[in-house]
Amino acid sequence: MVTSNDVARHVGLSQTTVSRALRGDASVTPKTRDRVLAAARELGYVPHSAARTLVTRRSRAVGVVVADLSSPIYAVIVESLQGRLDERGYRMILIRDPDEPGFENATDVLTSATVDGMLFVSARDNSAAVQLATERGVPVVLLSRDDSSVTTDVVLSDDRAAGELVVSHLVDWGHERIGVLSTPRDRSNGRDREDGVREALRRRGMQVREEWIKRTSFGHADAVRAACEILREPEAPTALFCVADSFAFAVLDAAHQLGLRVPDDLSVVGFDDSEPSRWSFVRLTTVHQPIREMSCEAVDRLVSRIETSGTHQPTTRVFPVTLRERATVARPAR
Repeated sequence: MVTSNDVARHVGLSQTTVSRALRGDASVTPKTRDRVLAAARELGYVPHSAARTLVTRRSRAVGVVVADLSSPIYAVIVESLQGRLDERGYRMILIRDPDEPGFENATDVLTSATVDGMLFVSARDNSAAVQLATERGVPVVLLSRDDSSVTTDVVLSDDRAAGELVVSHLVDWGHERIGVLSTPRDRSNGRDREDGVREALRRRGMQVREEWIKRTSFGHADAVRAACEILREPEAPTALFCVADSFAFAVLDAAHQLGLRVPDDLSVVGFDDSEPSRWSFVRLTTVHQPIREMSCEAVDRLVSRIETSGTHQPTTRVFPVTLRERATVARPAR
């Protein structure tokens, strides 16, 4: 079995320096840490996590809480988080959101004896799981959502600004009847994107029609049903903003079922800039959020909180968003 001493001899450093680098000690320069990690991978070094936990009282594991992996953006988030955690010397434990029905037992891992910290990619307002983790002294960072009921680090995109980007783009194309397919109001990111559209419409003196705004779960069938309800209105919107690309794909499905052509009969804008949105037969106009950069920032903040025993004040980092114009928006036909 390859040991840290073997890694030290391979790179010509002391065993103490190598050990510090392997556990992500801030006293080791990034250049040295990268050399050590590269050598460890080359030699096939595997840390003895149980022994290390006894010495450091840390598991070197981080829990990542998600709700619905069917959304294409979740794959990017999980991959980005895992890559950054690996760079920082931590393992990832993927956990289904304990706030979701049927997964309540997942709260058993929300303890510092199991994980050193928690990254919540899924969290509702007043999340019992987030509150439980913080009460148990587990460092917590929220990614792509916020929860005013707890005080913790937050990393998210400028969700409200997305509304102005989308409305401005649709109005430039001549749309006046704009609807929204959103999440339930207890999801901060969907709520803020929806509210951003409402505010942008009001600033222009345009109508906010409640029958053109539907909220749904992330399940594809539910989202298709919600989209059909909007599109079957006697006076339906000519454009729909979807607060997630997965919702936009549901709208494309619903439009096809109803015999509507996109973008000739209906314009569609998503949010996420997920990989499927860029496929040549989709070419979805969508709001880009820098999710890889956001994921790295969330990991770095959590690791800092873990390794400094949470001595810094929690802060919120907001990343700007941009619009990716593709092929699902055109002038309204009616």
